[in-house]
Amino acid sequence: MTMSVLIYTDNPATGETGLVRSELKRRGIPVDYKAPWDITLPNFKPDYQLSYVPSNMLHRGSTFELIHRMLILRQLEESGIVVNPVDSMLNYSKEHLSLQLTKLGLPHPETMITENVERAMSFAEKLLNDGREVVLKPICLSRGTGVTKLSRIRSREDLLQYLVWYTRNFSQGVFYLQEFIPNKGYDIRCFVIDGEVVGREMRSNPDDFRYNVAAGATAEPFNDDVYDELSIKVAESVGLKISGLDILPSEDGEPIVIEANCYPGYKALMDTTDIQIHELIVDFIAKNLRL
Repeated sequence: MTMSVLIYTDNPATGETGLVRSELKRRGIPVDYKAPWDITLPNFKPDYQLSYVPSNMLHRGSTFELIHRMLILRQLEESGIVVNPVDSMLNYSKEHLSLQLTKLGLPHPETMITENVERAMSFAEKLLNDGREVVLKPICLSRGTGVTKLSRIRSREDLLQYLVWYTRNFSQGVFYLQEFIPNKGYDIRCFVIDGEVVGREMRSNPDDFRYNVAAGATAEPFNDDVYDELSIKVAESVGLKISGLDILPSEDGEPIVIEANCYPGYKALMDTTDIQIHELIVDFIAKNLRL
């Protein structure tokens, strides 16, 4: 039987993905479910109207696995719609967001992205010597993993050793360093589907500067649409149809876009607001299937 929708993921156990699959079935929309290891080339002949890709599979595994998975995505793209678009998945990173925000002229922390450990160290030393805090982040990992402040590392030798250790464990050779922005003690997650903000939450953590719920933050509803236009503009600039935008209000109230997630989790948002995000994702899928 020809399937209307393929869910293509390397993490099939994710709860949110299961909700989307169940909702598709509930609506009578034919759905198939495959992981990269379920597909062999060149025998794979996809015949799906739409492929939904809810996992960060291009940022896990070896370079060879990345190439193989990308070629599968290109095959899917030739046969139908892919969500999010393949090019947006390939570009997806904090680095790409920084480049797009710079092009848009939007407020952004002072940032350096480099493979050169000496330049990374000089950038960090400059900010620390100016009395500013520095945050070191992996360019692709999510849930606050590997995000750390450098203020406790003052000597040149210790900083160099830490950067070398960090790249082995988190950054895989690319250093993403950013000035820490003093803020109001919370951030706002705006969930965007097809150019519309469908849900918002405020996240805070008195014990950590990271506001990810996975890092121990708590969430509450945020009903103000003050950041909607900014969220939609940024999601469009990075080519994402489904995205979670993380916006940090600085101490003076200026909104700083920290992240545009290509594979946003939304369990905490659903628990906080009772908005059924998985149903809205299926609404978007059905719209593209013209059902």
